[in-house]
Amino acid sequence: MSEIAAPKTERDECKEGIDSAFETLNTDQAECDKQLLALSATFLGVSLAFVKDVVPLKDAVYLWEFYGALVCLLSCVCLVLCTFQYSIHGHFRLVNYWELKEKCLDATDEEKPELNGRLLKLWAWLERKAGRIKLANRASLVLFIAGTVFLVIFVITNVQREARLAPTSGTLHTRLSIDHLGVDFSYRPYPNGG
Repeated sequence: MSEIAAPKTERDECKEGIDSAFETLNTDQAECDKQLLALSATFLGVSLAFVKDVVPLKDAVYLWEFYGALVCLLSCVCLVLCTFQYSIHGHFRLVNYWELKEKCLDATDEEKPELNGRLLKLWAWLERKAGRIKLANRASLVLFIAGTVFLVIFVITNVQREARLAPTSGTLHTRLSIDHLGVDFSYRPYPNGG
């Protein structure tokens, strides 16, 4: 004969709330933060490599796009790191909330009004904190998108410019060659240059 499960008590609800808060922290927010950090760092590396190897900074045009991309992507990285720490602090306070709520279940009738007041204050603080974290997460996503757009426009503009400036007769040189290996990738349509 199977046993019937006992109904959940408020104490069980408190335990589930604590577990759920930590699980949420460890999955959704951490994954989003990791993705933004990885992509921002990758785009920063690509942009620096582009300026170093493909179009030197002294020859590049629309440098404000490049600097705008750097500022946006670096700001995104910093904001993600700050919100990660901010959300950890918020989750510790959430655990405090559930522990206080659990304590409220064992409290006497004289202690309950004071504990309920503390619970309400803590809950209001958590709601404000959650709103700030959501805003910061959205801001980091906007900074990432803006940095990516600036970077793509900068790259496209400078690659098109380099293609237009390449000589049309004689030797067609490209900056995409591997100069440090000593390999010449020049295309010579005419053996004598003309």
